Amino acid sequence: MLTQIRHIQKGVLIVVTVIIVVSFAFLYSDFDFVEGTLGRQDCVVKVYKRCYRQKEFQKLASHFDVSLELGMYDFAMALFGEKRMDRDPTDFVMSLVILRKEAERLGIEPGADEIKAAIPTLPIFQQPWVTADVVENRILGPNGFTQGDLAQLVKDYLCFQKMRDLVGAGVAAVPSEAAKLYTKNNQRYTATVVRFDRKAESEAVKLTDEEIKKYFEENQEDLKSEPKRGFEFVKFVPKSVAKDATNEVKAKANLAFANAVNRAYADLAGDEANFNNIAKQYLGEKADFTAESGNLEPFARNEAPEILKDNEEALNAIFSGAKQAGEVSVPIQTEGGAYLVFHLSKSVEPAPLSLEQATPAIKEVLTATKSNRAVSDAASAAHAKLSEAIKAGKSFADAAKEQGLKAETLPSFSESEPPADLADAASIVQAVSGLGEKELSAVSERPAGEGFFVAHVDKIEIYKDAGAQTKKDALLASIKNQTDRTLFTSWFNQRRAESGSERPTIGTPQP
Repeated sequence: MLTQIRHIQKGVLIVVTVIIVVSFAFLYSDFDFVEGTLGRQDCVVKVYKRCYRQKEFQKLASHFDVSLELGMYDFAMALFGEKRMDRDPTDFVMSLVILRKEAERLGIEPGADEIKAAIPTLPIFQQPWVTADVVENRILGPNGFTQGDLAQLVKDYLCFQKMRDLVGAGVAAVPSEAAKLYTKNNQRYTATVVRFDRKAESEAVKLTDEEIKKYFEENQEDLKSEPKRGFEFVKFVPKSVAKDATNEVKAKANLAFANAVNRAYADLAGDEANFNNIAKQYLGEKADFTAESGNLEPFARNEAPEILKDNEEALNAIFSGAKQAGEVSVPIQTEGGAYLVFHLSKSVEPAPLSLEQATPAIKEVLTATKSNRAVSDAASAAHAKLSEAIKAGKSFADAAKEQGLKAETLPSFSESEPPADLADAASIVQAVSGLGEKELSAVSERPAGEGFFVAHVDKIEIYKDAGAQTKKDALLASIKNQTDRTLFTSWFNQRRAESGSERPTIGTPQP
């Protein structure tokens, strides 16, 4: 009987053991046995109807960081998405799976010798200080990469390059495009500009009481006073260091000062309600700083007191919309290396303005609107007359003189070297770009609402450059590279659409 029981027990134990092994294999396997549901824990992304679990997803995602660190920027960004601004690797993972599938379909299979030869040519190894040990210890190891993983990544990189070349085969950059781009980049303009000043027009604007009242009635809900904020503050001033002190002494003093301010800030922010009482503990001369405190009655941002004059960083911080009543600001640096810490003690919300209170602002808005319209009309009318005179054979200078316009001849300039010391230099370059000699630009707006201008291209000269052909060849290669990239992206997007790839809408894991 006992023998029979032992025999049965042995069989039961074997069955139970097999069940446990199979269960664990199923639970921890990366293979999608049941085509898991996207978004569940067992399926992070799905490509070609196969689900990739968290462990496999993270391994594939690590290829993105390693490829960037190895300098494979074209590869990494083509699969990641060149216009993306986040760090979510999901698209890269799906693209990498698709790349491998397409390489297999096209019969692209770099051999071991080709992969081995390609590794030393990677961009990272073109830096003289980089060795195999540096790559192993600083890039591969921290990312959990083995030499086998590196070989696979280089294989992917070679497949990407071969596919891009294959897609772009037979497409060549047109030499005339390179020549045109070279000319655009290397030509210098001599131009004359006529400006139309809005300020001159604004002096002639007349406003009636009826116009002001009408504007007030139509915009009354938006006409409110500026928000105001009041603060208590502490100013920490560093102790002076001897002028002949060594750099080491100065660095130690700066570090001690910064640490002391941070300790004080921790106390001030730790009990906001007692800001003043805590501040008193730090006033006067201490070991690493001298501190003083003060009170600022509520003020609008554009009415900053002397202590905040021209300190845009401080004003941005204390007038931030996220700043709540009672909050203590982080230390903000000011002149002389000192730090300011502010406690928001009072807040005055915007209030509706009466007609009398709003009148100055209304006058400013209406004057700007009317003067801008007037100067725009004047510039357009002058432009039409200048165009007619030039077509009739007159020089730009004579045509401008007939209209009583002040013309200013600019020194020679190019797109890479705009006219120096001119606020509207960038606008002038943009206005003349693409124009030929003796052509007139369209009416263009000057920066900061100062008015408008028209520019006339008097002369165009091309740099005399002994290396012109070399630069044209480089431009031709750049155009070809950009064309190949565009064609590959278009082709690969089609392959992505055919793959049925899906990504979760929430909770995307980060490696």
